[in-house]
Amino acid sequence: VVAAVEMVAELATAELPPAHVGLHAGPVVFQEGDYYGQTVNVASRIGDYARPGEVLVSRAVRDAFVESTVSRATSLEFTEVGPVELKGLASLVELLAVRAADSVVDP
Repeated sequence: VVAAVEMVAELATAELPPAHVGLHAGPVVFQEGDYYGQTVNVASRIGDYARPGEVLVSRAVRDAFVESTVSRATSLEFTEVGPVELKGLASLVELLAVRAADSVVDP
């Protein structure tokens, strides 16, 4: 989560095209140097849903981050986006937008 927020911020600073990031947590299958499974598919769909310059995470990622020791050393803000329908998924996914607590929000 921290790396994604930093990457998006650095791309803007470097005047490069904006990235959009989607993160999800769960089990994956590792086979022949690549990752597969529902977790990867959900993360991809979240990334597709994210707007340029935006980092979106699932509730599972937010919960794992809050429980980690990294959260105590990092100032990130999670803002509810809400349950959204993502292409190819049968159920709604609860999303949150993430940004550095000290970053400026565009009007």
